Amino acid sequence: MKNLHKIIALFLVIFVTGIYVAVKRINSPLNSPQETVEVQKDSLKLERQGNRTV
Repeated sequence: MKNLHKIIALFLVIFVTGIYVAVKRINSPLNSPQETVEVQKDSLKLERQGNRTV
């Protein structure tokens, strides 16, 4: 009976450790700082296209 308790305790330790490692690996890329991009207006003016028929 003592051996069964030891096996269950060992399984629980491995299971909890695996969950902890998985959560840490998933959250580490999500916690990285986000890159910001500044948007500027284009200095070129768009030319109007005339109505053309083919």
